[in-house]
Parts: sequence; C-alpha cells; structure tokens
Amino acid sequence: MKKLALAPAVAIAITGLAASPVIAAPEAPATAPSADTQPAKSPVQLQKGAAQDVTAQAGEIGVSADSVTVDEFAENGIGIGGAGLVADTEYKLTVEPTSGQNVSVYETSVTTDAEGAFDHAVEAVGEANPAFVGDYKVTVTNDSDENAPYSTSFKVTEGDTDEPEAPEVDSKISLNTDSISESDFAKNGIEVTGEGFTPGGTVNVVGGNAQSPFATKEVKADDEGKISTDLTFEGDSDLPAGDYAVWAVDQEAETRSEGQNFTITEDATEDPTTPAAEEAELTVSPETVSPADFVKEDKGVTLAVENCEPGEDVRFLVNPKGDSDVTAFDKTVKADDEGKANVNVYGTSASNASAYIGDYDVTVTCGDDELTGEFSVSEDANAGGSDGNEDGNGNDDGDNGDAGNGGDLPRTGTELTGLVGGAGLLLIGGVAVALTMRRKKAAQDPAEI
Repeated sequence: MKKLALAPAVAIAITGLAASPVIAAPEAPATAPSADTQPAKSPVQLQKGAAQDVTAQAGEIGVSADSVTVDEFAENGIGIGGAGLVADTEYKLTVEPTSGQNVSVYETSVTTDAEGAFDHAVEAVGEANPAFVGDYKVTVTNDSDENAPYSTSFKVTEGDTDEPEAPEVDSKISLNTDSISESDFAKNGIEVTGEGFTPGGTVNVVGGNAQSPFATKEVKADDEGKISTDLTFEGDSDLPAGDYAVWAVDQEAETRSEGQNFTITEDATEDPTTPAAEEAELTVSPETVSPADFVKEDKGVTLAVENCEPGEDVRFLVNPKGDSDVTAFDKTVKADDEGKANVNVYGTSASNASAYIGDYDVTVTCGDDELTGEFSVSEDANAGGSDGNEDGNGNDDGDNGDAGNGGDLPRTGTELTGLVGGAGLLLIGGVAVALTMRRKKAAQDPAEI
C-alpha cells in the first residue's frame, strides 16, 4: 500500500497542499418532496476507528495511507497522526469529503502529548458502501498555534480500477554539509540537491526541526527529475544553533523524500588576543674583563636576565672552562615583579687576581628556558672600566704586583692555598668566586661559589 505524501506544515501555504480551517457550507433548506420526486438519501457517516501506525514529520500531520479501497475503509479505516505540534494542546480535527460524495463531515478533538504528537483514526459506519468512494481532506486547527492549520488528504476507491497510477518516483536529496556555523548559514544557507522527482514537476524543499519548519522553497525539477537550490532561514534573525533536517515533497507524485540531518554550530568566540610571551634573554656584561677588575666587588661580571615569570626561581650557574681549580658558582634567586633577575660575579682573591684568568660558561635556567652565555677574564681585556692602574690589591702606584703575572702563577691546589686567607673562600684547594645579587639597587650580598 502506497504511503501518503506528507505536505510541509508551514505558515506559508503550499499550492495544492495548503491547509485552511474547514467551514461546512450551510445546507440549502430541503424542499418538500413532490409526488414526482423521491426523498434525498441521508448521508453516510464516519466514526472513530482503531488507532493505526502513522508516520508524521515534525510540524506535519499525516495518514496511514494515501489511498484505500472502500472495503478497507469499512474494515480498518484510516489512521491520522501528527508530530511536532504544540505539546499538551487540544486541536480540532475535521475530515471532510471533497469530491461531492454524500458523506457527513466528521469532527472531533484530539490532544497532543508532551512531544506534540497525536494518533487518531476514522472509518466508515456500516458495510462497504460505494457512497464513501471519493476524496477526503483532513484538517487540524487551533487558534493558539501560529503554524496551524495543518492538512493532508486521502482517497477511498472502489477497488480495482483502470485509472492510471502516478508515475513511480524515488526521490532523494543530499546536502553539501552536515555541519555549518551560525554565521555561514546566515550568509549562504545550505545547498540542497536531489533526484528521482517527477520530471518538470513542482517540488517543495522544506527545512525544520522537531518544533517547526524554518523555511520552505518551491522549485521545479528538470527533465531528468533533478533539483538544486539553496535553503535559507526565512526569519528576521539568525537561525540558532541546533539540529535540523531538510526534506522535499514531490507535489505531482505526492511523495516525500527522506529527511537529511544537519547541525548548525555556534560561532567560535574569539578571546582577546594575548600578546605572545617574550622570550627570556640573558645579558653578560662585560664579556671580557681584566683580572684586576674581576676581583673588585663593584665591578666583576654582571649576569642579568629578563622576561622570566615574575616571582619564579632563576638559577645562575658559572663553570670555568678547561682544567681549572676555580669552583663552579651556583645560585638561585627570585625574579622580580617585572620578570628580571641579576647577579654580580667577582673574584674574592684580590691578592692573586691572575688566578682567575680563563674562560667561563654561564647557564641560566628561567622556567622552561635555559639560557647560555660566556665571559673571559683576560690580561688583554679593556672592558670593565679599568684604568689599568689598579691591580686588585688596592694599590694606586701603578705597580700591578702579582696581578700582572697571573699567567705565570700556578693554578693548582697547594700552591694557591696559602694565597687566600679565610676558611670558606677556598674550594677544591683553589680560588673562590663570589657574587653580589643586585635587584632594584638592593644591598650587595657576596657569597662564595
């Protein structure tokens, strides 16, 4: 048995399938029968039947079959159902003969459930009477439902007939995407293509959800029964994010394609652009220093880092290169509120400044960043602000003493041990390096390596 095509239930009437409230025309007053006339036959009646399986799309009503024989109508009746109407609401249901058959209009009320659905059925009263043969229009109305009235139709036939059937169609549609953003849908809509419709026939393309359709567009199928169109929202504002479907109704064949689902997604909200974090930077100043300046507490070598996280630990590590008895320096400080930290590294053995001659590796760890640098203590250095008259011993007489001979001094163990007094400043039998940490002109804090 062929399923009835379900017309889209939208506020805009669809030619041939539009619904309007049924108002029975007043009957003309009966004339008194004359001797030459017979009394008019009483119309046959419809009554409520057993509920049947009816598939209706959201925002539509439908019937269990678009055509039944008069025998089937008398035996089983025909089911009527709706979906996606206003929930828990009473509607008026009318079944009206439309091809002149002598059948009384059937009126009743139906109430939708929490999903906006209802089921009902009508059938012929009595035996299979040829008077029931003809077309019927089904209308569901409610003044409080802005999408009402809803309508569909069915036919009762004599049974075997030579009437040609409508050409067989197998309509199918497809969408260009199953997911689209709110802004893209508002701008371009969704592309719908289809095939298997009546060649040259009228096709209504409908989009909607479980509550109601959002758009209907009438198109013409080409000579091969194909369609192509864009479906957009017919409202004043953008269609909100959610799940929707598109289907198409072939008006000539009175068939409906299967719905194709798609989702409208919310537009991604752009967070305020966060400036890219600057990379931590290490400055070693000076990169070359004379032994005389290196052993001065207010000179030495400054290690400064910036662009660390405020308050995080910053580790400064100084290692002499090659074979040296100068002990590695390792100190961790906190970055200030601006992400800066610095230390001042200098030699504590002013009496033997030349013992520090050599190259030093600097490694600074700042969060996940590891920064490297280097500096040299060299007799040839002009950096560090030295005027060449100071030898690290505080002498001002131009005599550089031992500092000028640093390259010739032994730099191992026992020979250096006696040159520097004060336990705690000698490590690995050699020379110690101390630092002063300067943070926003804070007091210097010499410390040994």
